[in-house]
Amino acid sequence: MADMLLTGRWVVVSPTEVLENHTVAVAKGRVCAVGPTDEMRTRYAGVPECGGATSAVLPGLINAHHHCYGVELANQNIGDDFLEPWMFAAPSMVGLSPYVSTAHSALRLIKTGVTAVVDMCSAGVSLAEGVARLEEKAQAYRDVGIRAAIAPGERWQNRIVHGAGEEQAFLQTLPQDVLDALMRCEADRKRLTEQDYLKLMQAIIPAGDAMQQFWYGPTGPQWTPEPLLVEIAKEAERLDTRIQTHALESYYEGLESQRIYGKRLMRRFADMGLLGERLSMAHTVWAGQEDIADIAASGAHVSHNPGSNLRLRSGIAPAAEMQMQGVSVALGMDGTTLGGAEDIFDEMRLALTLNTPPHSRASALAARDVFAMATLGGARLLGRQHELGQLKPGFCADAVVVDMSRPMAPWCAPDVDPIELIVGRLKACDVDTVIVDGKRVLEGGQATQIEEVSLFDRLRHELIQTPPDDCARVLSQLLRPYLLEWYARWEHESPHSPEAARRPATPDPVLRYGSSN
Repeated sequence: MADMLLTGRWVVVSPTEVLENHTVAVAKGRVCAVGPTDEMRTRYAGVPECGGATSAVLPGLINAHHHCYGVELANQNIGDDFLEPWMFAAPSMVGLSPYVSTAHSALRLIKTGVTAVVDMCSAGVSLAEGVARLEEKAQAYRDVGIRAAIAPGERWQNRIVHGAGEEQAFLQTLPQDVLDALMRCEADRKRLTEQDYLKLMQAIIPAGDAMQQFWYGPTGPQWTPEPLLVEIAKEAERLDTRIQTHALESYYEGLESQRIYGKRLMRRFADMGLLGERLSMAHTVWAGQEDIADIAASGAHVSHNPGSNLRLRSGIAPAAEMQMQGVSVALGMDGTTLGGAEDIFDEMRLALTLNTPPHSRASALAARDVFAMATLGGARLLGRQHELGQLKPGFCADAVVVDMSRPMAPWCAPDVDPIELIVGRLKACDVDTVIVDGKRVLEGGQATQIEEVSLFDRLRHELIQTPPDDCARVLSQLLRPYLLEWYARWEHESPHSPEAARRPATPDPVLRYGSSN
């Protein structure tokens, strides 16, 4: 016997299979049947039904890379900038508890149809505090009703500028007052030791389950010692978990590996035993042709974060080229979508628009490709493609019921492609019901598992009790001109241009998307 029926004018079983006037039957947290609506209503007479003739039923959407900032950064007086100076403003973010910032973020995600998320976060400053932080975050996701892979990490080295051995030379370029302010800030920063980080992960990973998992989350290769990355690769295999890291996000990260180590980052990852199916990389904006080939051959995954890439002036990732070359690409919102909307449909449209270049011979994405990133690509990145990302019998009952009335108004062609319509016009405001593991976590646009008013009251109380510290933001403004001048030297000195690496080996008479000729 089914627990509920999800009915729509369209049921999107997968990006390549859309059924008209069909119904999905859910039983015990799984899809148990999909069939024509009239037949399903007869077969499951009396079973509660959700949706209708103006609805579409979608697989649960997956946000493959995220940070829980709690409150939109513009509201915290933290402006967008290049990643390198922007990082120094991060300590001035509002001091919300891990539970509240995570629950608030998770609530925003389910309202846009996200049913699973990869959350990269801080590991804390001690082993005990790290365990408490991660347990709080897991509880917040449980209370909202969303699946989460929580990936904690830290920045252990090269915190001031990229590149081993570069820090002292950079510090010598600073005026004394700026140097003093920076040193005071750095002296106050506490972080988990590398050994305690490994102990933390050994303790917390076995506590995961089908709803909340724990992954390794080394923040980035420039911030993580190579021996630790080697150990993480081994431990992830031993503990049967996964790894997410930032990689090749900014232009200067694109220069760093060749400049400092004399080899491409993907080659270094391969040498460390890191580049494989368990690894997912956020951004990879500055992946060159050889990098893309290495990623595809290894089975590693990429989270494409187009809004964040624009806001932090990182550029446009070659997502279409990656997909054409066989890379498994997912979609992430990074906590920094355009306008802070946290609307995954907006992010899909942005990914599509940025990857439809103005010349016909270039790689391009179609609406189905982008929808696949937000479903199948995310499921593969999670290592759960056998049970998430599609609405097939036996798969987890993670689904989104959307009202198509607004996007179809005032008229819609009878033969419209529903995937084109969904990617082209749908918004978070059209999401009516969200099902996760067979449970309604959003109904009529309202959360069912957590009391929103109480959560917002708690959020406001915490903000009053722990106002943001402006010192870090002021420091980032003081450092900014010196950082930009420092990295500008890299551009002049480096023989390895990220733009050149992105060009195909055989010159194309037509300008390739992402090159700089």
